[in-house]
This record gives sequence, C-alpha cells and structure tokens, in this order.
Amino acid sequence: MNPHRTAAVVGRVLVACLLSAATVVNPSSCLAQSNLAERPKRELLSNVRIDDLSLGNRELAEKLEILPMLSELYDKEKPPTREQKMVLRQKIRETIFEAYFDAASVQAEAHREQGALEAQRAAVVSRRDRSIEINNATNFIASGALNTVGSALGFTSALPPFPGNLNQMLSGVVAAAMSTYSLKQAKGGKFRSEGRSTLIAELFGRPCNERTTYPESVWRFMHSKSPEDPSKTRVQMLEDRWIIRHHLEKHGSRREELKIDLVSGMANSKKCMTLDDLNDQINMIEDIDAMAALMDHHLRDLLSMVDSDVLEIDVSPPVNP
Repeated sequence: MNPHRTAAVVGRVLVACLLSAATVVNPSSCLAQSNLAERPKRELLSNVRIDDLSLGNRELAEKLEILPMLSELYDKEKPPTREQKMVLRQKIRETIFEAYFDAASVQAEAHREQGALEAQRAAVVSRRDRSIEINNATNFIASGALNTVGSALGFTSALPPFPGNLNQMLSGVVAAAMSTYSLKQAKGGKFRSEGRSTLIAELFGRPCNERTTYPESVWRFMHSKSPEDPSKTRVQMLEDRWIIRHHLEKHGSRREELKIDLVSGMANSKKCMTLDDLNDQINMIEDIDAMAALMDHHLRDLLSMVDSDVLEIDVSPPVNP
C-alpha cells in the first residue's frame, strides 16, 4: 500500500476518534439528556408578611418571645417610628442569632457523641468478628480431626466400629456446639457503659452535665407543638418514633427504665450494654441532631421575614418641629 495513502487513512481515523471523544465529554450533550428540573429565577430576599408565617414558624416565634415584637414591628394601624423599628429589629435579630447558635451547639455535641460511640461500635464489631473467625477455625479443625480419626479407625478390621463411630459423633457434637456459640458471638457480646451522659439524658430526667444540658431555646423548640400532631410536642413524637423503631422499650415494659438508663449513658453495675443498645443510642442521637437542624430551618425563615422589608425603611431625615 502507498505510504502516503496509509498516513491519510490513519489521520482520518485519529480525527474521527477525537471528534467522538469530544462529543462524549461535551457538557451540552450531557445536559440535553438530563432529567433535572429547572425553575425561574426568584428574589433572594422575598417579602414575607407576618400573616404568612407557617404554623411551625409562628410556634417558634412564640416560644422565643419575639412574636409580640414582630407584631409591633409590622403593625399597620399604629406603625412604629424609624428609631423604634431599628430597636425592634436589633432585639429580634439578637434573639434569632442566639437561638441559632444554641441549636448549632446541640448539633456539635451530637456530632461529638456520634463520633465517640461509632468508634466504640467499631471496636466491638472488630472484637466480635475476630471471635467468630477463631470459632470458625476451631470448629473446622476439631471437626476435621475427629472425622479423620474416625474414618482411619474404620479401616482396621481388628477394631470394633464403636471407636470410629464415636469420633464421628463427637465431630457432629463439636460442630453443633461451636455453631450455636457463634450465634451468641454474632450479637457482639456485652460491655460496661462508661457512665457519660448523652443528649438523651435530660429528655428523660436523667443526670446530665454542662455539655448535655439543652439551651433554653432548643428545649422550648423541642417541647413545642408538633405540626404532624398538634396534641403532642415534637419530643413526644420523637419518643413515639423511637418506640416504633424499637430503640426504646414500650411503656410499661419490664426493661423500659433500664433501657432509658443505658441509652442516656448512665453506668449500671448490674446490667451491661449490648451492640444493639449501642446502635439504638447512636440512632437516637442522630434524630436529636436532625431536630436541631430543623430548628435552624425555622430560624432562617424568621430572619428572612425580619429583613424582607428592610429596604422600605424610611431613610429620610427626621423633620424638625
């Protein structure tokens, strides 16, 4: 073949490969096949009226004792002066910011506790897996050795069959016993609680410290009415969810108070924790973390309402009498 013609063919192949690769990595081709939804651009600072507050936002404003100030700030019948508006906005913002940092402190404590408990869980699981591996190896070696001896004795006609059958029977007994014990090992064993209170403690009246004591704003939010069921508070709904998910025992159960003590971090000399108790403790703290994050969501809405009409403030100089 002509070398010039060969070079031309190779060049065409390379160009085709480059074009196909460019088509694959082209962002426009990927966006054309995307299922993501789009929406029109909205205002960054939407104008929210006090009458438009949701039930959850209004409830939190009442708990934080800023609803009267919001009503005074947006009173149309008796509008406040410019100086009064500035004072009201400052007080409302300070309350919202303080509550926001309170919720953030609870989240930080929840993350700290989750990290420590997950490290403890990893150590328990590692110890459990190691015990199961040793159990399986012992079961395999003992059963194999007994079966081998029993089979070897069966080859000798001078001996009665009883010794060989006995060894094979012992092999089955050993295998059954070790397998049964491995089921117990799979639960992870038991361990003593370190006696450190968690965020669950104060919710159920257990001893707590400066880290696990809830700030007043967060405590009020958790004990406010739940939007899902106004007849119950948020923390009562959380307790019902924990019982349904078997993180806590049912009311009236024999182990109800003991389980609360264990997940609250109280040391118990008569009862040890299990891996299931540790998992329940971690899941409950995660739910508390999520509730504190939900409080941040409501605080954001309240702050947005306070700042929504800030551009409408009368900036004209006061008129001298």
